[in-house]
Amino acid sequence: MQRFKVDKVGNGVAYLRGQEARHALKVLRLRKGDEIIIFDGEGREYLAEIEAASPTSVRLKVLEEININRDSHLKTTLYMGLTNKLQKFELAIQKATELGVTEIIPVVCKRSSNAQNIKNWDNKLRRWEEIVVNAAKQCGRNILPIVHSPVKLPEIENNSDLLFVLWEKGGKSLKDYESFSASSVSLIVGPEGGFDKEEIEILKEKGFKPIYLGKRILRAETAAIAGMTLVQFLWGDLGGY
Repeated sequence: MQRFKVDKVGNGVAYLRGQEARHALKVLRLRKGDEIIIFDGEGREYLAEIEAASPTSVRLKVLEEININRDSHLKTTLYMGLTNKLQKFELAIQKATELGVTEIIPVVCKRSSNAQNIKNWDNKLRRWEEIVVNAAKQCGRNILPIVHSPVKLPEIENNSDLLFVLWEKGGKSLKDYESFSASSVSLIVGPEGGFDKEEIEILKEKGFKPIYLGKRILRAETAAIAGMTLVQFLWGDLGGY
């Protein structure tokens, strides 16, 4: 059954608006009486029926709440270095959403040369939030990750139980930390070309531990996906619990 994001549910009624309404009516050709799944992005999911539709809005009758939690118990924050080709960054946040990330914080690094010239991120943020919504619809998540405005690397502040920086030039394996208990983990991944030595030193001072994923050099988006997968396996819900 198709899933859609709604802003809120009140008095047994909800609405699809904007892109969600267009997708339901123009792409899927849904009509009055069709049943769909809706979620509010804050943890609640419902079975609903289409009552009425206009070109820009679909009125829904809520039939019942569905008590299914597909979100990880582990709080994860992905600091993702802004790549010069933003499609790579967008792939990383799409897959991180599927893997259960809690927060996504874009980071302007020394090698994020294109990002350094952008003054207004509003349009990019709207696009990234749309990517997150679509990924959550696909994978069944009911809670949307928070996508923050970009920060510069020295501005990063974090108090997670474990903090890791993926660095191709050295560090320990994540397996060296698997005996540690953690309810929150932060991971930072660099842009194309990775971090320079000065950036690594700044991150170390902030408590980030360098992690080495192996002998092969991974693209930024691949490193983010691999890192998030390992974190969820070791401390989250990909280990089967």
